[in-house]
Amino acid sequence: MAGIFEYIPIIAAALLGVGLVGVIVYERSRTRQSKEPESTA
Repeated sequence: MAGIFEYIPIIAAALLGVGLVGVIVYERSRTRQSKEPESTA
């Protein structure tokens, strides 16, 4: 059971990285959607 606690920093860093990538991808897709109508209009 104590072995799990050794991996907590690694798991936290991985979750932080995944969350950061998710936010970046979300923001990119959101800005793309708002820019597309401007270029066609």
